[in-house]
Amino acid sequence: MEQSQQDDQSYKVEKVWYAMRTFNNREMAIDQFLNEHGIPHFIPMVYKEKLYAGDEKPKRVLVPVVHNLVFIQKTMHELQLKDLLKECETPHQILHKIDSAEWSEISDQEMTEFRIICDPNYDAAQYISIEQAEAKIGKTVRVIHGPYAGIEGKMVRFGNKYFVIKTLAGIGVKLHISRWYCKILE
Repeated sequence: MEQSQQDDQSYKVEKVWYAMRTFNNREMAIDQFLNEHGIPHFIPMVYKEKLYAGDEKPKRVLVPVVHNLVFIQKTMHELQLKDLLKECETPHQILHKIDSAEWSEISDQEMTEFRIICDPNYDAAQYISIEQAEAKIGKTVRVIHGPYAGIEGKMVRFGNKYFVIKTLAGIGVKLHISRWYCKILE
């Protein structure tokens, strides 16, 4: 009986995420494929004003923040997920660990924090490149007050204002948060 319980535990799926790159702005085609197969995923989106032909006023629509980036949750064994993704006709690639064939995993905690700060209804979030985020020197902090309490990132200064930057898979999100709302972790 103990052996059976150990076998069951070895097949448990860890709660992790993978970052997937698409090509030629095809993230919404990947979105449709993943929806059809019930795979939880996340595409960072932001509201933009868009004027369509024949309309007098622009409409507020959700568009991807960064083209060609989709995060997918691991809900099955990696081999099963690979087989399922082979059915997708849209070109894509799961990001790998450096110098390895293994997929790069993102913890559920880190992904949850990232999803919270990428809320398209929060207008103050600014998206920056990973190069811009890493160019700024800062200290690792945890937000201890406000709606983002618990989130960890790098506290940096732009002009006279302080921001917390959270980076993931080549994208950085910059939030204006008072330094008095943060605790230094380093």
